[in-house]
Amino acid sequence: MTGDATTASERGAAVPPLVAPLARLTAALDRAACWTCVALFMAILVTMVLQVTFRYALAAPLTWTEELARYLYIWACWLGAPVALRRGNHIVITVVSERLPPRLGRIVGLATHAMALFFLVQLAIQGTILAVRSHTVEAITLPIPWSMIYVAAPISAVLMLLETIEAAWRILANRTREARP
Repeated sequence: MTGDATTASERGAAVPPLVAPLARLTAALDRAACWTCVALFMAILVTMVLQVTFRYALAAPLTWTEELARYLYIWACWLGAPVALRRGNHIVITVVSERLPPRLGRIVGLATHAMALFFLVQLAIQGTILAVRSHTVEAITLPIPWSMIYVAAPISAVLMLLETIEAAWRILANRTREARP
């Protein structure tokens, strides 16, 4: 299930001492996020089967199934983002950075991580503000506050922050431009 997300300690490579605790934490959080995504997609499947069964087979449509499936999908997407980040599955353009000398490549890599950290901190802060402000507003067909949906963004941002910090520490500790060995 972990795919390419194995940490250096899991592969037997030497993990710099400063990075090791964070590497273990992010690996555990990655596994939890991954399995949570699997559970969310299974719940979406069950919800959609219920929707189709009740609407077409029983002619008694359920009003809440479409909304629940949408909210589960939102959570799955937000929790999937840190999983994809850890595995390097986000879109990246490396045509220039791969041709740079190693030292300059490290600097560019660290600058990229610094920009990502800035964005993720903003996402965590603003997402938390939005979740708090929307706590009194309920969903249309489900008795849950909107904050339960919006809080997925800051949670995802914090998970991606940890991944980005670990990647930057790896660059610094390994003296290489690669975040993962």
